[in-house]
Amino acid sequence: MPFRHSSLFQQPVDFLIAIPYTRTMLRKISVCQNTTCQNKGSKAVLHRLTALYAEEFKEKYPDLRIEACDCIGDCEQGPIVKVNDSLLLRGVDNQTALQLLQDPQPVMGQVMHVLEQDRETFERIIRGELF
Repeated sequence: MPFRHSSLFQQPVDFLIAIPYTRTMLRKISVCQNTTCQNKGSKAVLHRLTALYAEEFKEKYPDLRIEACDCIGDCEQGPIVKVNDSLLLRGVDNQTALQLLQDPQPVMGQVMHVLEQDRETFERIIRGELF
């Protein structure tokens, strides 16, 4: 699942992230509700996340916010879900939504590359200092 965040880095970067997320690190999930993402099922994903959270995961993530949001970008690969205002997940479906709440780490994938000039910012994100 690629991550793209051009405002923090020297250049727009796509890379995959594998980090040992703790339950306290899952703080916010935003689901794009742009028409393109909706046509690809983002309303169902938002509904699934909200229902799962209320039924099974409220105690595990007491401070988690799940919300609809405007276009995040890259809707052609939607539905797009943003985690903690930093990680973008593409092509999220109902099964991925469940996996995200059950065990976020495997959903995040593996780091493919980080530009050297962006390494410090990347490591601050991982440590939870920026988000």
